[in-house]
Amino acid sequence: MELEDRLKSFDRFNLTHQRGAVTPQGKDRIVELLDGEMAENRFGRFVLVRKRFDQNKLYQEIKLSSSWDINGEFLARICSSRKSGTKETCQIPFDLKETIFIDCETTGLAGGVGTYAFLVGLGYLNQEEFWIEQYFMQDFHQEGAILSAIAERLGGFKFLVSFNGKCYDLPLLENRFVINRMDFDPANWVHFDLLFPCRRLWKRRIGECSLSNIEQRILTVRREIDVPSFMVPQIYFDYLRSGEAEPLIPVFYHNTYDILSLLRLSILIDQALSAGSIGEDFSLAEIGDPIDLYSLGRIHQNLGNCQASVRCFKQALSENLPPQWQLEISVSLAFVYKKTGCMEEAVRMWQKLSEGNLPFSFSVHEELAKYYEHKRKDYLKALSFVERAISQLSSDLSLSFALVHQRRLNSLEYRKSRLERRIKKATGYVGY
Repeated sequence: MELEDRLKSFDRFNLTHQRGAVTPQGKDRIVELLDGEMAENRFGRFVLVRKRFDQNKLYQEIKLSSSWDINGEFLARICSSRKSGTKETCQIPFDLKETIFIDCETTGLAGGVGTYAFLVGLGYLNQEEFWIEQYFMQDFHQEGAILSAIAERLGGFKFLVSFNGKCYDLPLLENRFVINRMDFDPANWVHFDLLFPCRRLWKRRIGECSLSNIEQRILTVRREIDVPSFMVPQIYFDYLRSGEAEPLIPVFYHNTYDILSLLRLSILIDQALSAGSIGEDFSLAEIGDPIDLYSLGRIHQNLGNCQASVRCFKQALSENLPPQWQLEISVSLAFVYKKTGCMEEAVRMWQKLSEGNLPFSFSVHEELAKYYEHKRKDYLKALSFVERAISQLSSDLSLSFALVHQRRLNSLEYRKSRLERRIKKATGYVGY
């Protein structure tokens, strides 16, 4: 058998015959289909696609925003706003006009040195318009060209916004720059990864915080033209083999959607945080859901904005919520009261929780026991809360083998012994 015939025998599915030979003209068709251009720099040629959007334009029925105004103070505090690779918290005032949004489409989802970013989308404000530039390599030899162009564009901005870019996009790009022996230092930008504030704001209500789920549940967006992320690498590999550009069109739309969603999420998160921080009451419509109000209150609590967290918790409790959520929010509110020195308010809330029909709470009984033991010196009342907590934990067989509950029981038993000694010392007998 001749070598040519042997090689043909490996083509089990006759892919060469089906797809035809790959030609440069076939691959260049992507430029025509997406109204792009062939750009060139000292590293070579690549495909560049530019898109522009104004404030009032609908893109696939998505209204971007009525305003580009973002305060950015709280956004910077709850995002991963440290400069990458350092422990220095950036003090530069946030400015949307100096911010660039980034999203990468890659040849694999696992990362590593064998994974390429074949399409990188960058979005930024240009006067009153939002521009998206998409850098695409038609083959692997064009990687240096698109990396050089991306580095040049990023150099004009101070802030970088991504979704899960801290763990994926930025490390991947950094690897590709290193492999190509090109300079790229992520510490040059203040990186805001929106995955983290999205989780803190909406995970309690929607669970999974993938960008697609957030679009459907929070932004109420359904993509008309899209492709699942797991299919993107295979579509690109098919393009490399066949040169057929049409299947890549949904990939470019997918990348565009992602960047537009980053802009909308930045505005929405900033609006939610600003609404919760103002001194006057705000409507539930500004936040969207009482569970989100609770999450917003927890964010302000962690940031030290106690007044804002109290407003959020109270507003959430005024809604009709299931008992478990009422308990959790009330416990958080009582903790803020305690932290701010409003001890009487905290105690009243703990008493109400311990006497009501809400589910049992270990922390409520523990706090009441501490209060009556150390503040009021009412050891008998403190002991009653300890014994009630021990009885509840001991009777719950589903918790008997849990390590955390065993520790709680040990802590309660120790507190009970101490209270009994104090009562004996104060009264002179044990039979109380």
